[in-house]
Amino acid sequence: MKIFVYPYSPTTIGFDPDFDGYVITTANSFERYLKLGFLKEKIEIAESIDFKHVFRIVQDLVEKFSDFDEVFTLKENDIEWIDVINDYFFGEKNKPTLALFKDKYYMRSVLQGKIEQPDFVAMTPGISAEKVPEKGVIKPRRAEASLGVDFYTNQFEFERTRANLAADDELILEEAVDYDVMFTCDGVFYQNELIQFFSNQYSNKVSNCDIERYTIIHTNENYWKNPSLISRLKEDTAEVLKILTNGKGTIAFHMEWFYNSVTDALTFCEVGARFGGWHIPEIVELAFGQDYRKTYWELKKGKQYLKMKQIPQPKQAAAVVGIYANHTAIPENMGKLLGARFKCIQYGSSSKKGATGNSDLLCLIMFAEDDIESIYQISERIGKMIEEA
Repeated sequence: MKIFVYPYSPTTIGFDPDFDGYVITTANSFERYLKLGFLKEKIEIAESIDFKHVFRIVQDLVEKFSDFDEVFTLKENDIEWIDVINDYFFGEKNKPTLALFKDKYYMRSVLQGKIEQPDFVAMTPGISAEKVPEKGVIKPRRAEASLGVDFYTNQFEFERTRANLAADDELILEEAVDYDVMFTCDGVFYQNELIQFFSNQYSNKVSNCDIERYTIIHTNENYWKNPSLISRLKEDTAEVLKILTNGKGTIAFHMEWFYNSVTDALTFCEVGARFGGWHIPEIVELAFGQDYRKTYWELKKGKQYLKMKQIPQPKQAAAVVGIYANHTAIPENMGKLLGARFKCIQYGSSSKKGATGNSDLLCLIMFAEDDIESIYQISERIGKMIEEA
């Protein structure tokens, strides 16, 4: 059977009731299909013909019936995103739908109702102010890191942003999340199983990167302070990847989570099918003695790995300090403090600003210490030097 998505009357396209499958249409067109003899029980009404609503209907149908093999449309503007849905449910068995890892609106739509995440809508010039949260984040659906992200804290700021939108802007609006820590989770996922998993955390809020002179990413302190939180991160990360990959293929992943230490709430931020930026694989190797990049490429070559039975524990703590180019300069005496135990990578300056992209960096500094407290002490000293530069 097939699923046909079409918001208009079927008469102009020669679509008749002997179609072997289901139709997804709008409430306005529902009666037209009935009058032509389409069975009521094989017509699904979507609140809106968009990725978010159509995906959920298709998912419900696929869970009820096992003999569907395609979802398609003849509406030109919808062909691209409906093809993404078709690829997710009916595409190649060993090929994940990578568009879900790039487009934040697709990503959140697929995870809706299954993972704790912010409320969201597609941001368009015609969006109703009544449908948006009082405080929110507007971001490009496909941009890397935090490039192009715009925060608003009241309706006036929201209206100002909406007034500047172009009709072809592809943006997502998300509810602002109350958090004080952001965790990263990195590793390799293969055919519905975590093969490798490691976690780090940011020293400050990624949402503050425009006003910070530097950011530090270091081994997650909860390996030492709260191991049960690491276990939760691992389980929730695996669940996100199971849903997004639909059990297909090999993924290198870089995922971010908001954490509220007062309420103990973990909220999904986003995930990319890639290695983490800022040389995260290197600080993972420093801390854990494991190179998950090697594992990924061996899986791609056909080597078999067993799923991860225990969460790897760090042998030491590692960190990377990113100094932003548009805020400061490298302190003159940095080398004397860092010495041979540290690695410094210099970049050119740029006006671009993203939390963990390399285009806006003056330099990255990587180092490792025996424990997390030593990381904090060295980081504090580096921070003071940067502030005084």
